[in-house]
Amino acid sequence: MSDDEFMKLVKLAQTQSDVEAMNAIFQYFDQDIKRLSKLFRMPKEDAIQSMKTQLLELIMKK
Repeated sequence: MSDDEFMKLVKLAQTQSDVEAMNAIFQYFDQDIKRLSKLFRMPKEDAIQSMKTQLLELIMKK
């Protein structure tokens, strides 16, 4: 995905609360999130949810 495409998804998520755009962003980071979840000292699913929540909060901050 190009930087321009990514930024368009971020803008859609921020301004229109576009669920599809947010899902595309989560999909883009999916492999990284799964890999990093192994480093947390908590159940894998909890770590994944925590990272997704943090990513959502970061994107929704303007």
